[in-house]
Amino acid sequence: MCISDLLSIDTSRLLGKDWSVTEKDLAAYEEKICGAAEKMDQLRRDGIGPDGSAVLFPHLPYLLEENRLIDEGEKEALLQLGETGKAQDVLISIGIGGSYLGNQVLFDIFCGNYWNERTREERGGYPKVYFAGQNMDPVELTELAEEIKRCASHMERKPKVLLLIISKSGTTLEPVTAFRVMKELLSPFCEITEMAVTDKEKGWLRADARAQHMLCFTVPDGIGGRFSVFSQVGLVFAALLGIPVREFLSGARAVEEACRDRDPKKNPALLLAALKYIATCEYGITAEVTMPYGTALRSVGWWYAQLLGESLGKKYDNAGNIVYNGRTPVSAVGTTDMHSLTQEHQQGGKNKLLQFISVKESGKDLEAFCMEDGHAGRVPMSRMMEAACHANEEALAAEHRMSCHIFLEKMDPAHLGALLYFFCLTIAYEGFLENVNAFDQPGVEDYKKILHSELKSYITEHEEN
Repeated sequence: MCISDLLSIDTSRLLGKDWSVTEKDLAAYEEKICGAAEKMDQLRRDGIGPDGSAVLFPHLPYLLEENRLIDEGEKEALLQLGETGKAQDVLISIGIGGSYLGNQVLFDIFCGNYWNERTREERGGYPKVYFAGQNMDPVELTELAEEIKRCASHMERKPKVLLLIISKSGTTLEPVTAFRVMKELLSPFCEITEMAVTDKEKGWLRADARAQHMLCFTVPDGIGGRFSVFSQVGLVFAALLGIPVREFLSGARAVEEACRDRDPKKNPALLLAALKYIATCEYGITAEVTMPYGTALRSVGWWYAQLLGESLGKKYDNAGNIVYNGRTPVSAVGTTDMHSLTQEHQQGGKNKLLQFISVKESGKDLEAFCMEDGHAGRVPMSRMMEAACHANEEALAAEHRMSCHIFLEKMDPAHLGALLYFFCLTIAYEGFLENVNAFDQPGVEDYKKILHSELKSYITEHEEN
């Protein structure tokens, strides 16, 4: 199945084999699949999730047109951020979870591993980029500050550093701590500019932004972190680096409009969600491995792991019954993990399905001399990687292991937007099939309460001493 010229979804090793989901299975679940499609349509219309709260991610592809999730002032400021980015020497994106993972994807794909080693001219005038706040690790923050200080020692002026903190609540411990620490560490030898993306009203961060006259963007109501790469959370970061946000949203919009039919044979997102759901219910699937081919795509697997795990990993269904729902997400990279994990995928427990992602035209290729069974010649490395992926699929199929494959013709903002939004839709559809709330994260909130309680006890104890 294809979505315009953006995505091609191959489900031939997930549907129609004598060891996979069958057409008979699809027919048996027809009523439930139709019900999930109806619930998704209702969500599009009223924006109300299973628990009565706002769920507005279907409006994200239209963020710049609808004026529902962003006001005109913010929109204008967003579209001018490219010049703001060029005025900085360093951009530090501070966030965790959905406030980090999507931006890591954008950076990995459109900037790459060696971005910071390029000259300013080679970067098109845009700043070096670092991430912080995605872990409570003092070593990482210390080393980041030391690296920026080392670079500053070679400059005739203080480097200009933009601290971009992203936190919906404005209270999340990791990014708030990193923001405060980096500001303290860098201020003696850097010219610091602060920018925030947070709740429009609540939280310390919004109050601090007002007090410090900091440029502040809004995380829209009804947008969960794992869906937020299409909101100001991802778009501000993208705009600061000159990544075309309109193109990114256009890919998402194409998928949203192509995946509204209630017939799964005419709706690729609904079909894939239904196949994964049936595989989970009827074929003992408890884990899902996402394996993109190409190093730059590895963070797509990390991003998807949060989307899958946080959305479908629920103790209770929507009726309050204990169900312990979900599949364990596993992130892998081809061809790297064909030499570490594939053995288990092929011949270990029959409890997992694999999801491959490939880009047909990388834009860069090399030829290498190759010898196979007495035959020698030069082979494009892209062809080697394609052959490796196909070999992986066939070897899995020979062991009766289910997989699907998503192809992108090329990687640009529109194609990436299409890919990520397609995953958001499949997860939403499957949440309705599973009858769980795919848009909340009560488990995350539980551990946060315990964490903050322990820190409060520590502070209190040391205040008394």
